[in-house]
Amino acid sequence: MRRTATHTPVSVEELVGACLDGASLLVEIAGEPGSGRTRLLGELAAGARRGGLLVAHGLQVVRASPGRGVVRCLDDLDRAGPETARPLRRLLAERPTVPTVITYTVSTGQPPIWLVSCLAAASDSYRTHRIPVGPLTPEDFAAQLPPGTGPMREGLLYELSGGVPGWLGVLSHLTSPQLRELATADHPPGTVPLPANCPPLRALDGLAPEQIEVVRCAAVLGDPFAPALVAAVADRATHAVLSVLDDLVARDLIRAVDGGAPLFRFRHPLLRTLLYARTPPGRRITAHTRAAEALDRVGAPLVQRAPHLARSAEQGDRRTACLLARAARNVLDTRPATAASWLRAALRILPDDDSADPDGPGDPEGIRPAERFRMAALLYHAAERTGQYAECRRLLPALLEAAGNDATPATCPGDLLDRTLIVDLHTRLESDLGRSRLARALLDGELAADPRPGARGERVLLLRKAAMAAAEGDLPATRRHVHQALRHADRAPDVLRVDAAATLALAGARAGDPPRPAGTDGADGILDAVRMADALGDPEVAGRLDAVARLGWALNLAERHGDALRLLTRALGIARRTGRVAALPPLLLGRGYGHAALGGLSAALRDTREAEETALLLGDGERAGWARVLRAWTTLWCEGPDGAADLADHVLRQHPGPGALGEAAAGVLGWARLAQGRPGECLALVLPAARGTDRPPVAGVRVLWWSAATVAASDLGAAGAREYATRATQGATAFPTAGARAEALRAQALHTPDEAAVRSLSAAVELSAAAGLAVLECRVRLELAQRLVAVGRLEDAATEAGRAKERADRMGARWLRGVAVDTQRRIGASRPRRTSARQGPRSREGEVLSAREEQILDMVCRGMSNREVAGALFVSVKTVEAHLTRIFRKTGARSRASLVAAFASVRPVRV
Repeated sequence: MRRTATHTPVSVEELVGACLDGASLLVEIAGEPGSGRTRLLGELAAGARRGGLLVAHGLQVVRASPGRGVVRCLDDLDRAGPETARPLRRLLAERPTVPTVITYTVSTGQPPIWLVSCLAAASDSYRTHRIPVGPLTPEDFAAQLPPGTGPMREGLLYELSGGVPGWLGVLSHLTSPQLRELATADHPPGTVPLPANCPPLRALDGLAPEQIEVVRCAAVLGDPFAPALVAAVADRATHAVLSVLDDLVARDLIRAVDGGAPLFRFRHPLLRTLLYARTPPGRRITAHTRAAEALDRVGAPLVQRAPHLARSAEQGDRRTACLLARAARNVLDTRPATAASWLRAALRILPDDDSADPDGPGDPEGIRPAERFRMAALLYHAAERTGQYAECRRLLPALLEAAGNDATPATCPGDLLDRTLIVDLHTRLESDLGRSRLARALLDGELAADPRPGARGERVLLLRKAAMAAAEGDLPATRRHVHQALRHADRAPDVLRVDAAATLALAGARAGDPPRPAGTDGADGILDAVRMADALGDPEVAGRLDAVARLGWALNLAERHGDALRLLTRALGIARRTGRVAALPPLLLGRGYGHAALGGLSAALRDTREAEETALLLGDGERAGWARVLRAWTTLWCEGPDGAADLADHVLRQHPGPGALGEAAAGVLGWARLAQGRPGECLALVLPAARGTDRPPVAGVRVLWWSAATVAASDLGAAGAREYATRATQGATAFPTAGARAEALRAQALHTPDEAAVRSLSAAVELSAAAGLAVLECRVRLELAQRLVAVGRLEDAATEAGRAKERADRMGARWLRGVAVDTQRRIGASRPRRTSARQGPRSREGEVLSAREEQILDMVCRGMSNREVAGALFVSVKTVEAHLTRIFRKTGARSRASLVAAFASVRPVRV
């Protein structure tokens, strides 16, 4: 059959157009089941009907009027039986009397012989075409998912389905933990909840008993599998199994592996999962036992045998337990979830009584009293890396007790069985989950119990104390602990030096003594840390991902966001490749912060959503809250204040008490309320946050809260606005980054004459632009444009508004772009007046609104009710109504709606 054509239609419209032009086509739509072949066939039929063509389904005879074309649709042709061969051959061999398009769908696997023969006998009147339907791209696949699906769940669904949307019916009702287990487990789970009338299971209908047995044994072995091993597991002759495999290939349940090797694989990994789950439990155990024995006979690697040993070994089998522990150690650095499952199986079957095994341990390197400790210690590491914190807490007491009783094997410093390393990991775990007192007690007790100064264990624990002090913003304690840890600096490995430098930099930032930008005094320390981190190999970075996260945050706070993004992106890749799920949230948060600062708003939203989703999966509500706060701040400039307010309010309700997270949520909610035109609520939210006693994660963040308080107080005409601006300036002096200084200049500009304000805002634009702070630059340019209008420099104002709009477009900041467009309209509305004086709304007689009337008009135009206006201004509702009566008279508006329509679009929005 000819497979090349002079013209290959690429769309339904072109196929229909070719038929209308008199061409006869034989079109093959090839793709995986569930990939959308049938949907494409339906689109072709609908397009043909719209074009006036006769549409037929199946092989029945149809009669078309002369000159009218025919489109015949044959779905899943390769799954039709051989009885279809005769009518299909007759149809294809006959020369069509009218333009005819025969379109059929087939799987991408090997077509049956009868179908190949029929297609080869097709008439030369047909031009042949093949339209492949491949897996969807991640973007197209995401469009198939329900709104609000998080990035982590989206990635798991795409990975498990292979981009084939037909499998969403099986996966979409599973929870995120179930999806992660399915993606990371060494073997499919024994049970998979399935929806009623699951379409993929229809492929199993009509299988003969011997076919069911062979395909189940293949599912136990996994992809790819050898026929001889299937025969051993099924306890059948190899030639009989090969015959059954041919039948399964013809049904497109399994396929031969490309490359000529005598191996087979399932058509889709999830098909194997469904078959395994439908295998009776007793039959699975028997199959795993036979598989382990068969793999042992052929000398298969231990890692290949381990999944079967874990699912078939009996209680008391010491030799198998030791083999599973050895296999787990081999995969711990790349597949910690798999290692954890094998270690749990090893501990389950390991006998408690040493005398239960008179032949001695199966592991010649093991010492009986230390076997359980070794397995439990390895399980602790695997559980810590995958975020199984409850299991870590369960294991820790027994590990410390065994270490205290000298029931542990001899270890080298830094070995996975080293007690110090386990204590360090557990201290970090408890500290990250907000149990600082417990973590500090554990650290102090361990340091007091080990009197060897300068040992590696002491250095590791002292650096952990320094990291905890840095998290609390205690710079003197941080410096003291780092000095003690590195007082023998010539013996400290580079990975600990990176840890120390990152900790010092982060402590300084939290305490208001940030790392200096490049080219200034004090920048060398953080630059040395970056150089050392870049020089570390991936295995070393994998072991200190928490230090890399601290260094990334320190770089962000020093406004070296490019370096932070590069470092954190590398660390995220390592964490994903090595299965260290627990390390993802802090790394994603740091990268999301960097993206948001530089204007990569869509990337920031994706990172913060994934950080929140992963943290919730791990049970880390505190970090999930921080991710949501950062997402709210990003959403404010990208999508507008309403969505941002909902996110921040959710966090504030979950964390209402004093604390850094609650204060940050209140501050972001205050900014959202300010953008909504509710300055009274803004002031009530940001003032407690600005005056809070808890140290914020970023010392300079208080400048943001004081800046918001300044704007809100100015809008309300409240006393204290100048004081708040002064406090913002003081904060920027203590934390002299470009962002803090630019924000303070914005606050000060509210209380200076227009010309001086223009100079301050121009300086703020230069600062933010030089630091690459795209969102802040866009906001300041909008503020500058409004002040330029006030001094009559309309052309300069138009230039600044245009640049702000351009940057908002580049960032994908839709809400900021809308503000920029409104600013341009205000500038355009000001042009005819040709005056530098600021003019308010006037009546026909020229009456000007008072300052209070301007204020109330502004709030009404922002959608506030009379009661909300009264609450914001601390006046009665009747007072607001009286002001509105005068506003209606002066402006000539006859209703609230006409008032808003006339003035809302020209009122400046606070950004």
